[in-house]
Amino acid sequence: MAKGNVGKKPISEEEYTTNKVLTVFSVCLLGVLVLMALQRLLDYTNTWMTGMRVAQVLLGVGVVFALCGVVLLVREASGKRNSTRRILCGRNVLIASIVMIAAMASIVQFGAGPIKILYAVLPVLAVYYLVYHSYAREFFIITIDAGAGIALMWLVHRALATTNFVWVAYAALGAAVVLAVVQLIVVGMLRSKNGKFMYRGKKVDLQFSRNAYTMLTVTPILMAVLVAAVLFAPAHVLIAMGAAAAYLFITAVYYTVKLM
Repeated sequence: MAKGNVGKKPISEEEYTTNKVLTVFSVCLLGVLVLMALQRLLDYTNTWMTGMRVAQVLLGVGVVFALCGVVLLVREASGKRNSTRRILCGRNVLIASIVMIAAMASIVQFGAGPIKILYAVLPVLAVYYLVYHSYAREFFIITIDAGAGIALMWLVHRALATTNFVWVAYAALGAAVVLAVVQLIVVGMLRSKNGKFMYRGKKVDLQFSRNAYTMLTVTPILMAVLVAAVLFAPAHVLIAMGAAAAYLFITAVYYTVKLM
């Protein structure tokens, strides 16, 4: 058979997922390296203006990429472009652009301050993406609960350290309680339907494991309790955050073993 007539072997779903995860980690690593360069520029008076100009240029690049993502989405929705198993599709380009715009806009507005937070945010996003594609759906939700709980604990701690922002600590506790109540309601509805529901005319089955509903009920309540503990016993903030991290670690080990 002639070489030109041999069809290209289509990429499998597993290979596609692996390539997506590797791409996300690579992009996040590149983002961290860019942030390190920006911080170095912004740390010195004689290069501060250059750093701000670079951030502004990257903000503009992010806007251009976002527009390209919208164009790709429109073409894909109209059937002019096939996005099946394509890493460079409209949705992916748009999401990456939004993250880039948010990061650069925060630096342009507040200077080097947000960079330290972004150092943690980018790897966390990459890890969440890996969890979403590699673990059970309930564990992904558990990681979101734990991440939100730890973030709210940190916010409460910071707010209590500033006299004029004590109200933020109470607002953070309120947010933790609201998130817990909403999740408990949703979990109750899913339990009654065995994890199945209709979305855009299609039947979706979350395929939750036997203990999923128990874990999804306990986790948000635990996080709300730990946020309250930080608010009313601020001296034990490290213990509360450590307890949340230990809970997440133990849960991660459990679901990792289940994958084997």
